[in-house]
Amino acid sequence: MDLDRDYSYLELAIYNGKYYVSFPPVPSVVMLPFAVVFGEQTPNNLIIMLVTMLCAAAAFSIASYSGFNAKNSVLLALSITFGSNVMWMSTSGGVWFMAQTLAMLFLLLATISAYKNKAVLAYALIALAVGCRPFSAVAFLPAFIWFYGKNREAGMGRAKAALSQWKALIPVIIIAAVMMWYNYARFDNPLEFGHNYLPEFVESENGQFNLCYIFDNIARILRPVKLKEGLRLDYPYFDGFMFFIANPFFLLLFAANLRNIIKRSFSSVRLGLALAMLIMLICLCMHKTFGGWQFGARYTCDMLPPALIYVCLSDKKELKFWEKAAAVFGMAFNIYGALAMTFLYS
Repeated sequence: MDLDRDYSYLELAIYNGKYYVSFPPVPSVVMLPFAVVFGEQTPNNLIIMLVTMLCAAAAFSIASYSGFNAKNSVLLALSITFGSNVMWMSTSGGVWFMAQTLAMLFLLLATISAYKNKAVLAYALIALAVGCRPFSAVAFLPAFIWFYGKNREAGMGRAKAALSQWKALIPVIIIAAVMMWYNYARFDNPLEFGHNYLPEFVESENGQFNLCYIFDNIARILRPVKLKEGLRLDYPYFDGFMFFIANPFFLLLFAANLRNIIKRSFSSVRLGLALAMLIMLICLCMHKTFGGWQFGARYTCDMLPPALIYVCLSDKKELKFWEKAAAVFGMAFNIYGALAMTFLYS
């Protein structure tokens, strides 16, 4: 469960004199069969590109299920993948990026399962997403509301509609128990997967998570682009940038939210999604850093799956011209960002 020695080029947790990979375990489980076959030559860069393509395919299916036509579904799917910070993540199979893209894939597949009314599978996939990105746990809230509504439509009473979901929690409990056992075996704490033992956070005065980081991080993810001499773009490429420019899909989310407010057309599921995203954003802003490199806003990609679902559940099933333009801009801007990170800052 630990490494034989320190590797200077890796971000490792140090506990009781041993060195550990300091990330949730599910990405390691996914990569293990490939590592058995390929060893040190595991094609992780290819694998993460394939995972990202699967995310786009799953997003396309969700948009299609919800009533968008094929062209709009393609734009929505590309907007949350290659039109977001996920674009750059898809070019590098490091564990940080693998965890985020796998979490996105599991949440999107959970949504497809929800559309097919497969509660057990949906809850299990969310649990696997938590094993990639812990704050994905907020997705249980809209999932519960979704299946509660389906049960009510089937004629169940309020109590039965809520309590009948207990069977779907069985795989969640099993997955959680395995991960907590693994955490305890490594760090003597069922909730600790290693990040708190990274030198960066051990040496930090306020640790990895603290309320004092919130306002600084909010300011960072709202930092604008500036023009330098010669009309060169000047943007922060580490620790914070206007997240709705780096990930323009959030502009579509804001517009859908505004339409719901004006028309007073909120549904319980959309309210659950909005609350889940708000909780996730607050938790992310409590972290010491905000997902460095390539515009420094990549942690907000964790909110893209619920944002897509929110937009897909809106009453309007046709993208306006400016929304299509935002999607195309996102792809162009993030291709530029990926090239910049490869050739300017590598």
